Amino acid sequence: MTLEPLIVSAFLANGNAAELNLAAYTVMFSIALVIEAPVIMLVSAATALVRSRQSFNQLMRFTLALAGVVVAIGFVFALTPLFDLIVLRIMGIPPAAAEVARPALVVMAIWSFPVAWRRFFQGVLIAHDRTPVVTMATICRLLSLSAALFIGSRVAPDRMLLVSAIAMQVAVFAEAAFVTPSGLKVLRSLPSGDSDRLSMKTLVRFYQPLATMMLIRQASRPLLSAGIAAALLPQRSLAAWPVAWSILLLPFGMTMGIEQLAIAKGTNNENKCKVRRFVWTVGLILSVIVALIAFTPLAKPLIIALFDLDPELQPMVILTLRIAMTLPLWQSSQGLLRGNAIRDERTTDVRTAVVVALLVTALVAVVGPKTAAVTGIIIGAVATMLAAVAEVAWLAWRESATKQYCRTMEMASK
Repeated sequence: MTLEPLIVSAFLANGNAAELNLAAYTVMFSIALVIEAPVIMLVSAATALVRSRQSFNQLMRFTLALAGVVVAIGFVFALTPLFDLIVLRIMGIPPAAAEVARPALVVMAIWSFPVAWRRFFQGVLIAHDRTPVVTMATICRLLSLSAALFIGSRVAPDRMLLVSAIAMQVAVFAEAAFVTPSGLKVLRSLPSGDSDRLSMKTLVRFYQPLATMMLIRQASRPLLSAGIAAALLPQRSLAAWPVAWSILLLPFGMTMGIEQLAIAKGTNNENKCKVRRFVWTVGLILSVIVALIAFTPLAKPLIIALFDLDPELQPMVILTLRIAMTLPLWQSSQGLLRGNAIRDERTTDVRTAVVVALLVTALVAVVGPKTAAVTGIIIGAVATMLAAVAEVAWLAWRESATKQYCRTMEMASK
């Protein structure tokens, strides 16, 4: 799935007005992710909760209602003066980049609905050991994206970012359509009894901290964009950031399913140990891969081959990779600790951890440009790394404190 930003970034980098479109893409995508944030954790909710037809139907109703609200918010943001207020005045984005980003953001407003639909069904499939379908659906998504980008570039070569937004819509609709039949097949196999009946009140109480967590997490993206825009070389840094981020997504994006792995498989002490060893091994290997790219001659040919990037932007991308080379390890640890917390129904711990990460991001994004004469790309890389470390530290502390409390209560009961 993390190939998608790389494909879009490469498409924009090789098209007309590359620097402007890449900068606008950073703005558009960061805001689109904030708007869709409430639906992202539907995959974890479905993985944890769908055990009967009743719970399936209840969560489906919740999914449709939530998606409708989020889509409405997206249109309100893109079509009203709220866009100018936040993007131009608060975030301080260069006007040229904001002007290109706005029509693409209008198209992206509907994005949240297919995302909600397919994440719900993905969670159902993961919970019931149908993960190969999730993989095949992602391949369908990437093929649809590539086809739509190719056709769009021929139809509207001067509207590359708008073409990208439409292609992303086509791709996620294709993925949602692909997972639906298999998800409905799982529904037919589920028991119909109400022994594990899921009430809407229970569902809202379970999901609210997760939705809030993702909203806070995704809010860090426009905050990062604002921090990048406030430092030296703002448009150039905004253009380099999606390229660097796309390369980072290749290795650490492989850790994105760890949260669901921890929820579904960490059901006893033996399995928890196996999952933990697997997660840390994967994180270390992927961090080594990033380091090999960043500190060897591999980086420049890779950037040129994929993006044909302006030579002035290439050193900024390489510097970002060097600063963030251990990010896959921290991301994999985040997934493990979040999955453990969600499985144990400690969703408030997950939400608080993201607040900690956001505060760190805000501190670097706001204070960094005022106290250090560095380019925006450095602000973005340092903020991302420190926020990841802070979130892992908080989650690890809360898990340790919970275990200690449980041991104390167990001894007291004896």
